[in-house]
Amino acid sequence: MEPQISERNVRGKIERDFSLKKLNTWHIGGNAELVFWPVSCEDLLKGRSWCQKNKVKMLLLGRGSNILLPDEGIKGMVIVTSMLKNITWQEKRIMVEAGYPLSQLARQAADKGLEGLEFACGIPGTVGGAVMVNAGAHGAEISDLVRQVRVLDQKGEIMTLDREQIEFSYRTSSLQGKYWILECVLELVPGEPAVLKEKIRVFTEQRKNAQPLEYPNAGSVFRNPPHLSAGALIEQAGWKGKTVGGAQVSAKHANFIINTGKATALDVKTLINAITEDIEDKFGIQLKTEVQIFS
Repeated sequence: MEPQISERNVRGKIERDFSLKKLNTWHIGGNAELVFWPVSCEDLLKGRSWCQKNKVKMLLLGRGSNILLPDEGIKGMVIVTSMLKNITWQEKRIMVEAGYPLSQLARQAADKGLEGLEFACGIPGTVGGAVMVNAGAHGAEISDLVRQVRVLDQKGEIMTLDREQIEFSYRTSSLQGKYWILECVLELVPGEPAVLKEKIRVFTEQRKNAQPLEYPNAGSVFRNPPHLSAGALIEQAGWKGKTVGGAQVSAKHANFIINTGKATALDVKTLINAITEDIEDKFGIQLKTEVQIFS
């Protein structure tokens, strides 16, 4: 008999045969067998324990802003952290759960006169996802602010890691593949709200002018090679505007692949592979993806 999970076991929303298109910013993917939105870290732990007990595969998602999900769908359970949004504001520190929207946090911090998160005003992911991949923009990274991270390890045990115990580098961290992030402590510095809000306004306008926000996308597809721009290389190689099926290299920013309406994961992967091969052929540079691809 198929194992059952219900609100009798845990608190949160549970859906069966749920479209992955609703769980990622590319709006791509088949259906998930099960999707679970826990309302607390305790419920997340219970859901994870249920999956382990019943040998059900698990995938943890935030807002799905830098991932490509498969056309074939996902067997097992997708656990979405978007309801984990408890937050505590201290004098200079913020204790915030993994599912909190990063862009919202940046704007609230500016309102409160806390400086340091302005760079994140246009990043569409969650705090947990941002810390996991060391998200950044405008010359700043989330790792600059991290002081502690509360995590769940592969054995199901909760631990608190200090900043010194975590290795951060460009768009990655030592947390990836080892932990699920539950909560983070970020430290900011006092600032003038009017100045911070103006900085956010400028960053927002720059993003609007430079990125194809009118189409579903997953942000920058490729990491920048050292001292180079992936977008500039892709544009120089002539890829702007080129399409495969419903996927298109943005004419606005060559490091963005947009969904023009009916793009599939295969369309996007075909474009990514073709661009990667072409850039290596023309420039001898091997581009690495910033987006995480699930197959």
